[in-house]
Amino acid sequence: MERANRPAGAIPHRDWHRGDRLPMEYRDRNYTVDDWHQHGLSAPPRGYHWVGVNGDYVLAAIATGVITSIIMSGAR
Repeated sequence: MERANRPAGAIPHRDWHRGDRLPMEYRDRNYTVDDWHQHGLSAPPRGYHWVGVNGDYVLAAIATGVITSIIMSGAR
């Protein structure tokens, strides 16, 4: 089930920064990318997950929301 792309209100990719915390509204399970391989993403390390918002993907720590990697739409 694809749940990674959500409409309107999403933070634009220019606002994603490594080391920042993912905003609480994007820590909801609805934004988690379970089928990361189908999106051309690598397997997330233990304790991390891919979060998708309007075609952008961020790898963030599950516990803290700290962003470690960013893939902007059109950048793959």
